[in-house]
Amino acid sequence: MQSFAFEVAVHCPLELVFEIYVDINRWRNRSIFGEIRWVKGSPWQEGSRLTIETRVPFRSMVDQVVQSFTANESVSYLSHVLGITSETHVMFVRVSAGETSIRVSMQLVGKVSRALGFAIEPTILNTTKRFFADLARECEVAAKDAGAQA
Repeated sequence: MQSFAFEVAVHCPLELVFEIYVDINRWRNRSIFGEIRWVKGSPWQEGSRLTIETRVPFRSMVDQVVQSFTANESVSYLSHVLGITSETHVMFVRVSAGETSIRVSMQLVGKVSRALGFAIEPTILNTTKRFFADLARECEVAAKDAGAQA
């Protein structure tokens, strides 16, 4: 088993960060993703399932099951891809009125065939970090736009 944890600071109000994070339509066919769709249950309810197509670093299909969801606070889910199961916990913490901290922890279990030709665990970590960096940029642009409109 391998574990990772990291934190991302976002200059954006917590509620807007969370709203952008859970909007799967925003992420569909952008950044590292292709198609994303709910395949079972109501969105963001315990036990609901997503199918996520990743494009980076290669095409794959991720089956994701929501374990827990608390709006503006946390999301936990299990992901299955290429023989690996990942348990991920994402916490959203208000640092100030205009700043949010996103804390991510992951535990990976399983092994991938050597046919890939590279270690998958660092790839999963790097791709996950890339998504949260993209999320931070998206949130900061939205916060600036909201501030300019006010």
